[in-house]
Amino acid sequence: MKIDFEWNKSEKQIAEESSGGKRGLIFLANEAKRIMDPYVPADTLALAQNVRIYVEGNQGIVHYNSPYAHYQYKGIVYGPNYPIKDGGTVDGWKSPSKKTSTGRKMNHSKFRHPLATSEWDKAAMAGKKGQLAKAYQNYLRGQ
Repeated sequence: MKIDFEWNKSEKQIAEESSGGKRGLIFLANEAKRIMDPYVPADTLALAQNVRIYVEGNQGIVHYNSPYAHYQYKGIVYGPNYPIKDGGTVDGWKSPSKKTSTGRKMNHSKFRHPLATSEWDKAAMAGKKGQLAKAYQNYLRGQ
């Protein structure tokens, strides 16, 4: 007796389907964002709420869109920054288009997010990587 067996799908297709495909990557990115949220600096919540989740290639991406996200992520003060004064009070800060590192670390407000820190993805995954893996495993099992 002779049995022939042929795959109807490519190895790439099988791998994508077993890992949830694009939907799985979107789920994973959303879950990562949820886990990272308490670690994201959130003085006004603008950075934590201005986020885009999407798939690029074979990766789920969590993209913080605020113009200052990179500076907050690195946690280093860039300058020079010049005060904008209204009368005798500082109303904001202005900086030239070219900024350089001052070498000073940022002090992230802990008011809204007590765990807020620079490189929040690394901080969150240091303690919550297992939680992310478990959520993804449950998603793939349909639970």
